[in-house]
Amino acid sequence: MYLIYNLLLLFLLIILLPYYYFKNLSSGDNLGIKERFAFYTEQQKDLFPAEQVIWIQAASAGETLAAEQLTAAIRDQYPAAKIIFSTLTASGKSLAEKKISTADLIIYLPFDLDFIVRRAVKLFQPDLFIMIETELWPNLIKNLAANDCKLILASGRISDDSFDNYKLLAPLVAKTLTKVDVFSMQNQETAGRIAELGAPLSHICINGNLKYDLGLNSPTTAEIAVEFKRLGLKAASQLIVAGSTHQGEEEIILAVYKKLAAEFSQLKLLLAPRYVERREELLQLCSDYGLRAELYSKLKKKAIPTDQRQSNQVIIIDTMGELARLYYYAELVFVGGSLIKRGGHNIIEAAALGRVVLFGNSMYNFKEERDFLLAEKAAFEVSNQADFYQTAFNLLADDNYRQQTAELAKKVIAKNRGSVARHLKLIEVLLDQGVDDNAE
Repeated sequence: MYLIYNLLLLFLLIILLPYYYFKNLSSGDNLGIKERFAFYTEQQKDLFPAEQVIWIQAASAGETLAAEQLTAAIRDQYPAAKIIFSTLTASGKSLAEKKISTADLIIYLPFDLDFIVRRAVKLFQPDLFIMIETELWPNLIKNLAANDCKLILASGRISDDSFDNYKLLAPLVAKTLTKVDVFSMQNQETAGRIAELGAPLSHICINGNLKYDLGLNSPTTAEIAVEFKRLGLKAASQLIVAGSTHQGEEEIILAVYKKLAAEFSQLKLLLAPRYVERREELLQLCSDYGLRAELYSKLKKKAIPTDQRQSNQVIIIDTMGELARLYYYAELVFVGGSLIKRGGHNIIEAAALGRVVLFGNSMYNFKEERDFLLAEKAAFEVSNQADFYQTAFNLLADDNYRQQTAELAKKVIAKNRGSVARHLKLIEVLLDQGVDDNAE
């Protein structure tokens, strides 16, 4: 089965390499082709070997944010250890470089071909490998286990799509799962799924969602003043932030905003597309809707006069790692990927900041978070454009209703913190004593 997997992966890699190359040229992002083949600089290699090495893998930006507090806690607990933090995507690496200050090395995860990951494992010689949420790479896991590295899936979850895909490779997945020491899952449903895929029952435990432990601090008075001026906000302004949006739902968002703006004269919209390279497309879309729009990157460069800043109706967030911080300024937050069939995005950040969260019906990638907030009446699910408009109108028109809901959301998230501390205890067991089959 490993042979078939490697042949398929090699075939895909041959097809994708031109894509990586040309995207690297066109986007200006460093997509780390050398790192993905486990070729590292002399400066990177000089960090190893080390007495203790902990390697944390987070796929993209969302998983990176989830891992921020855990990584900081590991650094406090193991100050002498070398910490490697790897990601799959450019957005994840960019965010890690801003947020994961406690890591000694931030890299792209190497391609999961046996000869590539073997080289990386030989160089790093990790004592512990931590996979955030869903990071099951058969060749990497095989090579890590063969080198006596402990492995833990932290804040584990298996989305509907991932579950179906893993079942297609059932024999390989089951064999891979037997090599993982601990599966620390988010809830009972995800624990059941990992067991169904072949994880040993004695290695499965439930320790909650790391995303509830997000370290989100309120801005200072000076920072608020700077942001108000940058965004062109006044004391009476109201702000909707639409985060991680996709093509097909932005049209709905703009239509709803335009209708709301006719009722609330001081209302502005911050539109943060999931893929920032769509900035020009969205500027044109705003123009098509008769809305005055500007790019946040230009506002940050102070290239726009004050009167023009105040006249902008829509601001397109085209910079990385800003969204969670900007949620603070919102009266309402809409989380994208949910009005189309994309499964939604992280709704915890906005709720943790005490903001009213809205999302569409497609939230299958965040079912637990959706059900949890809806059950507590701390968020709102909207089914279509009309529903979106009416829900937003009711909230904007009633300050007490909106503020009570926002405060409830913040309290609900606060009550469910503690996952970092529980994971840290598991890590201590793995590093100091080996596998704890009775972990709870």
